[in-house]
Amino acid sequence: MATVTVERLPALRNAALLPDADGLVDTGYSEDCAALTRDYGTRAWDERPAVAAIRTATFAALDRLEAETGISSRFKGRPVLVKPNLVTVYHEMGLRRRSYPETTDPRVLDATVLWLQRFASGIWITESSGRGAPTRGSFRVAGVDRLAKHRGCELIALEETPADRYLLPKATVQREILVPRPFSAVVHGEAAYVSVPKLKTNLYTGVTLGFKNAMGVIPYNLRQRHHHYAINRKLVEMLYLFRPDLVLIDGVVGAEGECPAPVDPVDSRMIIAGDHPVETDRVATRLMGFDPGSIELMRVADELGFGEAAGVRVLANGFDATDRDKPVLSSARSAFPDLGGASPAAFRPADWLLTSERVRAAFPEILVLVGINRGGLEAQGGPALVEEMQASCRGGCVATTRFAFSMLEAEGVRPRKPVALIIGAGVERDGTRFWLDHGGKEYDEAAIRALRMKKAVIGSCTRALAPIADRFVDGCMVMPNGPHMVLHELAGVPCTVMSLKNKNLFPLLIATLGARSARRRLIKDGHRLDVALRLDDQPAETRPLSPEEAARDWVEWPMPPIGRDEKKALLDFEDDAAIASFRGILVFRIKERALWRVKQVIATAVTLGPLACGMAAATGWAGAAGAPALGLGAQAWFGIFGAVEAVHLAELPAAFKARRGEASRKGLTWSRAATFRTVIATLSCGYPSWVPRKLKVFG
Repeated sequence: MATVTVERLPALRNAALLPDADGLVDTGYSEDCAALTRDYGTRAWDERPAVAAIRTATFAALDRLEAETGISSRFKGRPVLVKPNLVTVYHEMGLRRRSYPETTDPRVLDATVLWLQRFASGIWITESSGRGAPTRGSFRVAGVDRLAKHRGCELIALEETPADRYLLPKATVQREILVPRPFSAVVHGEAAYVSVPKLKTNLYTGVTLGFKNAMGVIPYNLRQRHHHYAINRKLVEMLYLFRPDLVLIDGVVGAEGECPAPVDPVDSRMIIAGDHPVETDRVATRLMGFDPGSIELMRVADELGFGEAAGVRVLANGFDATDRDKPVLSSARSAFPDLGGASPAAFRPADWLLTSERVRAAFPEILVLVGINRGGLEAQGGPALVEEMQASCRGGCVATTRFAFSMLEAEGVRPRKPVALIIGAGVERDGTRFWLDHGGKEYDEAAIRALRMKKAVIGSCTRALAPIADRFVDGCMVMPNGPHMVLHELAGVPCTVMSLKNKNLFPLLIATLGARSARRRLIKDGHRLDVALRLDDQPAETRPLSPEEAARDWVEWPMPPIGRDEKKALLDFEDDAAIASFRGILVFRIKERALWRVKQVIATAVTLGPLACGMAAATGWAGAAGAPALGLGAQAWFGIFGAVEAVHLAELPAAFKARRGEASRKGLTWSRAATFRTVIATLSCGYPSWVPRKLKVFG
């Protein structure tokens, strides 16, 4: 039987739980929940009431778990990998509030490390933050770098370590999996793993707790693979490879809202510790006021046999008897032992719909058109069909685009221009594809084309509409920050996170460059860090398995050496990915593009310079009329210009072929305007205007 302990923290102030002007309740823990204060490591910090209360509750929960289960035997004499959730540390980031309880409270992490040091041979604090938020930057913003130094822990940014590959024979989604080498020690039983997540809701999966925290272990490109309608099964299948030996959930300040966007605090005041990842998450889900049976992540875990057949006992302490037995959603499917006297908090579920009343009220300037059709739709039309379509791919572009709206709310900005966001391949009827707005009104491609507003097309399944869009964000799912940055661009509002209002902008920029350099060094040394980035939802190919291998949970699958051409491509991708961290859109071959832009400028100067010099000499702009310009007369300069233009005229057939080929690849119809642009560009610039089109550098 699994065991979970729950410790309730006392209210340090505001015992009457009165809300502030924003409707939020703070009982003394919210202020420093995202980042350690500057006096960390001093006696004054240790004596802070909140620090002392958090340490007391953490030790009490772990000591009781140890007394009941002897869990310390999992750590004795072994290194322990401690993984907090630092997806994005929203602290002094240019948003409406100074801090948001998005990530693991470093005070809880500090107390957990102190307790584990009684038994472990060493502590490795490991994390890989969300794409676009380099982990070394997250460590710095949260103060975890200072924590590691003060407590004598090793600090590991997982995206900056080589990866090992495994095959999961029993998996149907996540069959190929890469983990950073430190976690291979966990896979092989040479190290223990402690998951220290935040008690919070999530756009993609409903809740994000102990075993979902492992999403921050796998590399970036692999993280994006199957981050769509199959995300819940993908996450559960990772349990075939490794599982936490201990889950300690930071519920000191709970978090509700649209994570990974900034979230609102919840006065939960709980530390939850358990010896079984699925059962600990099940208890935590109920302590948030949700029915575990309503969370697909929990249902898939049970389906694949990762739950504890004997059930779970919950040992709770510190809850007021008059506060117990609050109503909690329940169903026969999620029949559950009582919570040991613990009282659930009331968390607001994530508002994940792109067409919700809240989104429409906050952003009336944004028109969302949905046409996701993966088959099996039951609703015939109207708002019910619109919601059903979004639910069919909640784990992908729907939630990633919804994240963009919540970011704008947190920044406190409103669109200045109307924008249409289109997502999905369209619902086909009588040979015509339609996309629906929130009320079920249908728009075909012609109607979308006629909209007098900027248009953004989101996701690889919507690629057919890319030619009529101002911006196309490719991927399945798209880059996490893509819809957010595109919405800023098209709506005509600057992003405060990318402005000087963000006090951590320059440190994060430096951290991005540092992570890029570290990853490039590893690639140059022949280490693989990730899988190739895929922009579709097709399954990855794996190797055949023997009957003996097919019965195992995991099989080692070494990766081949990196060849010379592949190494160059991987190094170039690191540059592309670093820029994408801030732009939100991945632009491939970005150095090559920049070089061609420079060539275009130089070629234009070489082409038009003689014409300008000839005109200067002829008109006397550089002196008396007919006087030489730069040592040559007007006739000489015009002769040079004519010779250059003769070369450019000879290039026109090749230029037309290259640009027509590009238009064909993009699905664009060739027009007179395209002909005119090709002639002008070729005569003004020459080969730099069309060769990169032939080489598919642009577009």
